[in-house]
Amino acid sequence: MSMNAMFVQVEDAEIARFEADPASVEALFVDQMPPTAGLLNMTAAMQERLRTMGPQAIAATFSRLPEPLRQQLEASLGRTTAAMAKGEGGDDILKLMQTHLARRAGSAGEKREVLSLEKAWHGVHYLLSGRREPGPDLRSQAVLGGVELGGDPEGFSGYGPARYFHAARVRELSEELRRPEVDAEAAARFDPAKMSQLQIYPDWRAGNEDKAWLMDAFHRLRDFYSNAATQGRAIITSLV
Repeated sequence: MSMNAMFVQVEDAEIARFEADPASVEALFVDQMPPTAGLLNMTAAMQERLRTMGPQAIAATFSRLPEPLRQQLEASLGRTTAAMAKGEGGDDILKLMQTHLARRAGSAGEKREVLSLEKAWHGVHYLLSGRREPGPDLRSQAVLGGVELGGDPEGFSGYGPARYFHAARVRELSEELRRPEVDAEAAARFDPAKMSQLQIYPDWRAGNEDKAWLMDAFHRLRDFYSNAATQGRAIITSLV
């Protein structure tokens, strides 16, 4: 199971509605997800594989996350990373996955401009900021920043609350990401050894392949902000 970062463009006036009803933001992301009917109809063998191997896979992912986020996710699953590494919690994980997939499969709505950074999100954040966690500077906000929606520390996905940027902030971020020096500085920060030491998600290899993957993701993020700024739109983002 991987953790992805998604960004959805909305009209600036819609932010007030999501602030008034934070739970409604889930549909905003669910509507953009691919069909899940095939996953809902998992065979008995697939279910048993998930029960057996799912806890260790999640434990491996959790072990690379920042401590506050890891603690939130452990609380949502009712299991520690150490316990899942031992294979505990397979039934609970299967039930949680099926619940989320059923919710997604049953939802339909309007299509919006959307970007998924997939598993590149933490690496892109690091290339922009040189940090593991978000900071106050603009570049450090682009992936993991924004104003939190609602008071639930887990959010609808279990990975933390969705966050938003008003249109004015989107314009500022777009201008910052398009500064001429940002591209070169981001590329220069790619250091697999240091990124692994800092536990930047996921795993990193020396060479050009991972670097090219992250730089492509950064360029897609930059263009997404630019498009939203041109349209005068806000952005809502979440880990899913």
